[in-house]
Amino acid sequence: MLPLRLLTVTLCALFLAACARSPVVQLYDGPAKADSQVLTVKVPSEIEVFTINGKELEGVNTFFATDFKELKLAPGRYEILAYYKELWQLDVDNHEIVKTNPANFIIDGKAGDQWQLGFDKPQNVEEARAMEDSFSGWASNTETGEKVAAKESDLILNRGFLAPITGEEVTTATSNSIAPQNAAGANATNAQKSTSVAPGASYLDTLKAQWKQATQQERREFLQWISE
Repeated sequence: MLPLRLLTVTLCALFLAACARSPVVQLYDGPAKADSQVLTVKVPSEIEVFTINGKELEGVNTFFATDFKELKLAPGRYEILAYYKELWQLDVDNHEIVKTNPANFIIDGKAGDQWQLGFDKPQNVEEARAMEDSFSGWASNTETGEKVAAKESDLILNRGFLAPITGEEVTTATSNSIAPQNAAGANATNAQKSTSVAPGASYLDTLKAQWKQATQQERREFLQWISE
């Protein structure tokens, strides 16, 4: 057996090696395909993906991240609702997590395309806070230079919870894959519906939306809280 110290060093080396690689997330069915056959979307580590084409997908926000995570998708059109989230160190003993309202990044890519989500990175926590209600960015084709500005989503992030909540309909995917809008037969009307806020949503609607978007751990903690 390996000595404890050597085992610890080995595990640390493996951990650092994992952190050094950009996570790759396959979001289409079937075996892995070559990059020339899929659409690649690079997402900066400071950006959290909420939904893709109106669906929540597991694994798109990963812990092991360096500068980017790579999403591998079937070629086609996608609407990616995403928001900025970053931990800022205020001083030795204090830090603050800044989250923004989400923006709608639109990508229409073909096989072999590589796109990247981008935004103007804040230089300090004050600039980060200023983005909370007005987050914007763009999607750019890294080969052609084509740049598409993100659209306002009209969604409001409940900063006490992990996910944006507005009473909108969000589908939790049964598999870790998503079809492009053109393949799914979606039209502009459906796309607009998936990103619009339900008018006059009640507090009950908001609570229901929060519950659907909560993790199992968050649901347990909430139930414990209301039972106190």
